[in-house]
Amino acid sequence: MQSTGGRYLQCLVSIATCLVASLLIAFGSRAALGQPVLDTAVSEAQLVTKKGCAILKVIFNVRIRYDHHFPISHGNDLRISVSAIDRDQLIALQLLRREAVRVPLEGKLLGIKSIDFETRPAIGPMLTILFDRPMFYSVAQSSDVESVVVAISGKGASPTCRPEFPPEFPAGVSTRPFVQNEKNAINPTVTPQIDVPKERGTGTISEADLRSAAAAMDEARAALKKGNFSNAIQLLIKVLKYPENQNSAEAQELLGLALQRSGQIDAAKAEYEDYLHRYPQGEGSERVKQRLDGMVAVSAAPSEKLQPSPRPNGRPPGNGETTWTFSGSASAFYIRDDSFLNSRDPTVAPNPNENPDDHEVHQNELLTNLDLIATWNNDLTRGKFRFSGTGEFGISADARDRFGVAALFSEIQLKDWDVLTRIGRQYWNRDGVLGRFDGALFSWQALPFARINLVGGSPAVSQFDSPFEDQKWFYGVSVDFAHFLGGWEASLYAIEQRDRWLLDRQAIGSELRYFDESKSLFATVDYDVHFQRLNAAIFSGSWTLFDKSTIYGGADFRRTPYLSTWNALLNQPFLTLYDMLRIQSNLNLEQLVVNETPTYKSAMLGYSRPLTDHFQISADFTVVNLNEPIATSSIDPSLPNLPAGNEYYYSTQFMANNLLEAGDMYILGLRYSQLLDSNMYAIDFNSRYPLNEAFSISPRLRFGYRQGRAGLDLKEYTALPSILVDYYFSKALSFEAEVGVTQTWSEQAGVKNNNTDLFLTVGFRYDFYADGASRDDGKRNCLAPVAAALCRYSNAGAGMSCAAPPTGCR
Repeated sequence: MQSTGGRYLQCLVSIATCLVASLLIAFGSRAALGQPVLDTAVSEAQLVTKKGCAILKVIFNVRIRYDHHFPISHGNDLRISVSAIDRDQLIALQLLRREAVRVPLEGKLLGIKSIDFETRPAIGPMLTILFDRPMFYSVAQSSDVESVVVAISGKGASPTCRPEFPPEFPAGVSTRPFVQNEKNAINPTVTPQIDVPKERGTGTISEADLRSAAAAMDEARAALKKGNFSNAIQLLIKVLKYPENQNSAEAQELLGLALQRSGQIDAAKAEYEDYLHRYPQGEGSERVKQRLDGMVAVSAAPSEKLQPSPRPNGRPPGNGETTWTFSGSASAFYIRDDSFLNSRDPTVAPNPNENPDDHEVHQNELLTNLDLIATWNNDLTRGKFRFSGTGEFGISADARDRFGVAALFSEIQLKDWDVLTRIGRQYWNRDGVLGRFDGALFSWQALPFARINLVGGSPAVSQFDSPFEDQKWFYGVSVDFAHFLGGWEASLYAIEQRDRWLLDRQAIGSELRYFDESKSLFATVDYDVHFQRLNAAIFSGSWTLFDKSTIYGGADFRRTPYLSTWNALLNQPFLTLYDMLRIQSNLNLEQLVVNETPTYKSAMLGYSRPLTDHFQISADFTVVNLNEPIATSSIDPSLPNLPAGNEYYYSTQFMANNLLEAGDMYILGLRYSQLLDSNMYAIDFNSRYPLNEAFSISPRLRFGYRQGRAGLDLKEYTALPSILVDYYFSKALSFEAEVGVTQTWSEQAGVKNNNTDLFLTVGFRYDFYADGASRDDGKRNCLAPVAAALCRYSNAGAGMSCAAPPTGCR
């Protein structure tokens, strides 16, 4: 038998081989210039469960602050407003239209239909979580400043179901499916247990009884949609008492669904099994099989302690077995963006040969995305492999296809030593590193209260960048101190970055964090010891009061971008720093960098308050000041910066739900901006209306008006109507289409412009899952052998076994 050290060595060697392969793939991706980069804002969603509670964690690729959410405690359309803490990341988020996040498999069984993130101009960044039925929940921010945590207690509120994601579960570790426990629900409208008769009427149904059965079915569908399960069950039982007719099969399927949603699990199982016995080839047989399989998977009574999925063979943990999971999503979208410009100067005679409509195609391409996550877990190690890539394929003849890698890394944790290593293209938003880089991370829990982190690599600004192509590299060290004086956490760090032989950045800093269920606070300071200047001082926080109203805000002082030797190129006619040094070798780089780097200052305060269960109002105020340098520093570096002055932003938001139909949502945003050269007014209306369980439409409308000031002669009107359609073919496959037009009328210095911008986005998303114990929607996943092979490869020679993959695909 191998020693523990030998087994560790075997694991490390196999993982290192996999990591080298990952880096070779990353080096094969080439950069493309000319187009702005649009990356994903959200990394992934994780889920852990305990008795009567599921805890969902949505992880962002940027640092965020939780502002508020609506509805407050229950509903099937949860909207969570967040704000980016860092200015550059906020600007990037404003370019996003809509982004989908893969729901964990256990979340599908729980009833989470979708997770989406998007930014609307007058509403701001918003995370949307859709359930297939009303759920009770609570929301809070995680202590990592990159996540939002939602505790879901099911059909009833639970004081023990708190939004606290356990730290012992790193990314990618799945848990057993959620079980709704009727005893834990404190909903006063719990559906009583009902005995369902099994006997059907005999003979042939009469025309009068058939009409009566059809009317009862209509009422039952309406009751089920509104969540009135007791009434729906009584109506469906009435239908099933009639002799066999065209409504019988659907009535029994809906009866099982109503029993399941009301918490009567055993009765629901019996109805599903009886349905499959009576109608093995029925229209709804596949759906019933999926629901029954999901209920069988969660039938085992869970313990109160959060714990990983049970072993596929039923053996307890600690037997040397390795379990694995494999999940992914694929999407393909066609995107078209055309503009038509009509310009007319009344002071100039018309030109009959001029094209009255200047047409330009901004985007005409197929955008594909593939995201894969594989994990394994055994007595000694826990590991993860992640790949996220995007392909852009132009439709026009002169378009260039390109492929980008947003994330590609392998991660392994040695449990006994509490050591975690990660290598590849990854995100890291702390310790002086902001965003994506190619390199390695090493983290060790040296003491119960202190963790040491080492990080090194090269920044990867674009997902289309090749690793280390700009020849910049950095290294840093940090120490994290957790859970002192209550819920406080802190870290100290030092970081240095070089570009070839030049010192590019050298800084020290600290982060301070405090989080509980109602309060969050984040503060950081970054000081550059090379330039002897303060890089950043940032504060952000939110506080939920006893009446569920929320106060949120922050203050920000920073150099934008952070001080770096390459900032000397700002406002300079050179491509690289070395080109400039060959011509002006006597430059004082340090002083030039300080002179040319703008300073950004801002302060923000917001307040949100629920008016009723169906209405909420929020308002915020922001003041921003950006000091822009004069573009003359190459002539005289001693010249001062030109102050840009203050800009003011005012915003109000009204939210309502369940006004016309259960599950509908309406958001009205009003914004006024006082800029240096103009005033802007905007009104933005967003809505979502479910037509049925699978189909919903979201009409949207935005109006804007801009008026010049401070000498700017400008009047501009904007109208943006659009409609978004979502259709869910199944829990795994969804279709999305959005079409809209932006119409802009402007007049400046006597010149009138009429601009029309048409845009269309249409495509689909598909999620797939595989592991040693779960199945996706009742179907065996054909990708399971891939995950099993990864498991065997990572544990080759380590004396451990892997769960056998499911055989056969259907």
